[in-house]
Order: sequence, then C-alpha cells, then structure tokens
Amino acid sequence: MSESATTEDQALLFLSRTEARLVTAFTSEFIPSEEGSPGAAEAGVTAYIDGALAGFMRDLQPVYRRGLAAVADFVSERFGTSFTEATPEQRRQLMTELDEIARTQPAEFIGQFFRIVREHTIQGFFGDPAYGGNRDTVGWKLVGFPGAQWGYTPDQMRPGMESRAIPILTVKDLFARIGDR
Repeated sequence: MSESATTEDQALLFLSRTEARLVTAFTSEFIPSEEGSPGAAEAGVTAYIDGALAGFMRDLQPVYRRGLAAVADFVSERFGTSFTEATPEQRRQLMTELDEIARTQPAEFIGQFFRIVREHTIQGFFGDPAYGGNRDTVGWKLVGFPGAQWGYTPDQMRPGMESRAIPILTVKDLFARIGDR
C-alpha cells in the first residue's frame, strides 16, 4: 500500500493532506512495511495520530504544527526536497540524524518532536483499533498479542502457551458480545 493511498482516502480531523502525507512517510520510517509484514502506513498510524490530535491529545496541536514545519525545513536544508519526495537513502539518513539529535541534544525542539512522533507511532501501531490505528490488528498479530480478553483459561495461562492460538479480540468485539446477550 502506498503512503498516499493511506492518507488520500481518509477523512482528516486535524492534519492537512500535506501534513498527513508527511506524518505517514515519517512514521513509516519508524515501522516500515516489509514483504508479508504491514508497517505504520497500513496499520493506520496517521489516522490514530490525526484523531488523537483532534481529541484527547489536542494540547499537542501546536507542537505538531511546529514540529512538522521543522521537519520540512530540516529536510529542505539538507536535500532541497520534501520528506515525502526524499529517496529511501535520504530518509534513512534524516532519521539517523534526528535520532542523534534526540539522544544528544535533549533540549533541541526537533529532537523532542522526533521522540513524540516515535511514541505516537508505537501507540498507533499497537493500541486497540478503536483509537484509529492498528488497522486489522496488524500490530497485535506481529507480536502475538490476543488483544482485549475478558479473561484466560488455566491452559492459556500456563508457561509456554502459544498466544497466537487465542483468537484476537478488540474492545469493539467485547462490546458486541455484551450486546448479543
């Protein structure tokens, strides 16, 4: 799935289309797509971040606007292009530089923003799909997490139990079961 396909077909609540494309490209560097393994783009991490910024993380709206502009300037200064148009090698180099700034210059805003987006990428990839990310539970499938469960049987709790054998359930699935009673 292309980065643009993951942002062009979704309604956005806070991010502009240009910002959403940048967020998708940026988060796809943290969790890239690989053969047989969906990444941040396919998991809907941008939808998670956009929804969170329009809702419970709305206090971070100015941070994201400033941070996305800072990333755009950072890329333009180094390569004379946008992050979305940068080559894979340029993107990897940029991410390495941003990670270095984040680790060695903790007061530098762009490094702080890098850490924030990395954290939100992880949240959007592994959180419950009810929050807009982890589309088709791809993050949970990757690590063998069975999702939201009412409880576990004694056999499921024993050491060595293969958690992938437990059907994956989301919060939506649990609420649907309540409604069926």
